[in-house]
Amino acid sequence: MYDIQGNLQSDSQVTVSVIFENTSSSFLKSMELNVLDSLNTKMLRPEGLSVHDGIPVPFQLPPGVSNEAQFVFTLQSIIMAQKLKGTLSFIIKNDEGSTHEKLDFKLHFSCASYLITTPCYSDAFAKLLESGDLHMNSIKVDGISVSFQHLLAKICFYHHFSVVERVDSCASMYSRSIQGHHVCLLVKKEGKCLALFTPL
Repeated sequence: MYDIQGNLQSDSQVTVSVIFENTSSSFLKSMELNVLDSLNTKMLRPEGLSVHDGIPVPFQLPPGVSNEAQFVFTLQSIIMAQKLKGTLSFIIKNDEGSTHEKLDFKLHFSCASYLITTPCYSDAFAKLLESGDLHMNSIKVDGISVSFQHLLAKICFYHHFSVVERVDSCASMYSRSIQGHHVCLLVKKEGKCLALFTPL
């Protein structure tokens, strides 16, 4: 399980928080995490490590224990989603001895990974819509069964938006990218149909 968080203080970095959980009956130690760099996104490694070296995970995991570690990635463009391949290598230690193992995985960087939850007043939101600086996009989603309140909560939590204003089953939402882009979202629910209008 992992979460990607941006930081308004740095327009070219995100922090990936990874929760490691040992569900086995053995002891896990000497864990190292490595992610293959892309042209756009690179893992920030300690000085002296090459792109082929994994970053040591700063703890060991006894059976049934979980812990969290954070890894920083630098990036250039935030207007495209991408997946990076990675490998977690570790040693399993039990009564029978020790074995080296590895686990392959993928990190998915969606465009929402680069958004920061930022409050916005309704008058400022209206000025953004009127400015002509935003580009329009829209999508319609069918088969929505959750309540509108629950839907807004999920958009806020998973995609880092804040609610500017809500009237019945319509809402205006706002977020800001780590590079200062304004993202305005207009959400409307009719029955089981959801319409999203996104000036980008």
